[in-house]
Formats: sequence, C-alpha cells, structure tokens
Amino acid sequence: MTQRASTKTVQQIATAIGGRVIGDASVIIAGVASLHSAGPTDLTFIESERQMEEAQMSSAGCVIVPETVTWEARSLIQVKHPKLAFAKAITLFYPPKRPPQGVHPTAIIAPDAHIGQGVAIGPYVVIEAGVRIDSHAIIGAGVYIGEDCVIGPDCILHPRVTLYPHVYLGARVIVHAGSVLGSDGFGYVNVDGVYHKFPQIGRLIVEDDVEIGANVTIDRATLDATIIKRGTKIDNLTQIAHNVYIGEHSVLAAQVGVAGSSRIERGAVIGGQVGIADHVTIGEGAIVGAQAGIPTGKRIHPKQFVWGTPARPMSEFKAQYGALVRLPRWKTELDELKKRVAQLEEELDRIP
Repeated sequence: MTQRASTKTVQQIATAIGGRVIGDASVIIAGVASLHSAGPTDLTFIESERQMEEAQMSSAGCVIVPETVTWEARSLIQVKHPKLAFAKAITLFYPPKRPPQGVHPTAIIAPDAHIGQGVAIGPYVVIEAGVRIDSHAIIGAGVYIGEDCVIGPDCILHPRVTLYPHVYLGARVIVHAGSVLGSDGFGYVNVDGVYHKFPQIGRLIVEDDVEIGANVTIDRATLDATIIKRGTKIDNLTQIAHNVYIGEHSVLAAQVGVAGSSRIERGAVIGGQVGIADHVTIGEGAIVGAQAGIPTGKRIHPKQFVWGTPARPMSEFKAQYGALVRLPRWKTELDELKKRVAQLEEELDRIP
C-alpha cells in the first residue's frame, strides 16, 4: 500500500464511511493512527464508552465513536460499528496498490489457459493447461497454478503460492505467500506393517471472500472435495487435511491443525495452536480456546466454549484447572493432617 498524497476533511471521511459528524466537519485529516499515537491531523477510533476518557486525552484531530458517544471538544464521527468504519477509513489514505494488468514476459502460460480481462500476472508465474483465471485477478511472482484450476474474479494470489491441479477458488479469495492448496492428503493403507499410498484424486473448493494466510496447507479430498465455505478466514501456518469441511464465516487462528474428515460448522472460532483430530464435528458458533486438543470423533455442541486437552466446556475446565492450581497447597495440608493423625494414634496407644 502507498499513502495517498491528498488530505481529507472530516466531512469527506464521514460521507465515505456512512457516519454522522459531531463538531467541526472542516478539520483536515492527513492520516490514521492508534489512539495513543494520534496527532492533530490523524484519525483514530474507540469501540465503547469505556474508552471515552482515554479518547479525550488523545491529541487526535478526529475520533470515530459509537453512536451513543458525544462531546463538544473534539470532531467526532458517529457510526454503528467503529472498528469496521475505521478499517474503511484506512483505505482512503492507504488505497491498495494494484500491479499493472497484463502478463509479465517471463510467465509461462499454457496455450489453452483462459485469462480474463484486467488480470495481472507477475514474473516467473507458471500456468498449466485448462486453467481459467477470471477478470481482474492478481497473480504474484513465482505462483504455480496446476491443470484445470479455476481462479475467480478479483482473487489475489501473493508470491510463491502453489495450486495443485483441480483447485477451485471463488470470487475475491486472497491467498498469502507460500501457501499450498490442493496437495495430497495424508492417506495410506497399512498392510503387514508397510504403508501403501492411497491415491488422493479429489478436489479442493474454496468459496467467495475467503482469506488464507501465509504458509497454509490445505489438502485435496481423497475422492470427493475438501470444502472451505464463503467468508472463512484462515491464519498463517494452518494445516487443513483431506475431506475437511469448514462452514461459512469461520475463523481459524495461527498453527491450527485439522485432521481428515473433520467438520467445522458455520461461524466457529478456533484459537491458535488448536489440534483437531479426525472425524471431529465443531458445532455452529462454537469457540475452541487456544492450544485445546479435540480427540477423534468428538462433537463440540453449537455455541459451546471449550478449552483444554481433551477439550471440555469452559466452566468445567476452569473448575478442574482451579483444583489443579490448589494441589500443592492441598498436599501440604494433607501431609500436616497425616502427621497430626499419627501423633494422635501414638497418644491413644499410650493410654492404659
């Protein structure tokens, strides 16, 4: 991204993000900053009334605030969702930088590949036979796209992304550098202690508006399809195995591992370094806390919040963890009780 040279008034920003100005709408804003570092020409935001005192101490020229927040000493923009509005405002000053459309001369493209209008293909890209890349997609340097892949409109593949054959990406999918999509699943048949490869001939389907972080691996299905539904966000260094289904608008944080044939329903939130074994079901809207472990075949109920290994409801985990923390004290108390009991027994033995 590159910073736009022109400044904007508070009113121009409010119009662009759908907000209502309180105070001086003519204040000039030149950029965005955090609440702590914002200066007189910066825009910042708060998410709740609890941050009002902190915002009043800030030097920011304008603050995006919830609709219920107001004061007269500062230019404000009232909106329903301040953080989302601030995200939109950032793009006014740091618009995405788009490479020029066209094909770099070092790219290698199969004669029957279809390249849509306005596509930008960077240096040393390899595009195999039967590939379709729809309009205004961006293909970064060193990307490899295997046979019969489909890249939807406005997709962005950052440098060194690899797509194995028969991968489907919907519209506006973003894949960050180093990720590998459609690789073989970890499938073998063990006969007499020898592992024989089970062919992985399925597909990978990634629907619209999915974002995939850097160095993520998502395996194709064994026979059918691994499916990542619309709007899902996958953080860096995540592994998703064959035959997995991830529902719409789910979130997987960094270093999550999902084993084969597991199902994550719509709106689930999976914390960092969570390990999900095979044939697990995570219910709609469930939350799995960081570093939790979910054993094979377990079902997490919809909207349930679980943590720990093995994962269990948060209330149960907290009670068990609290007991574990108190174990050293309990051991000390138990040792003292044992000594007192022994002393009492000695005294009883001396009674005629």
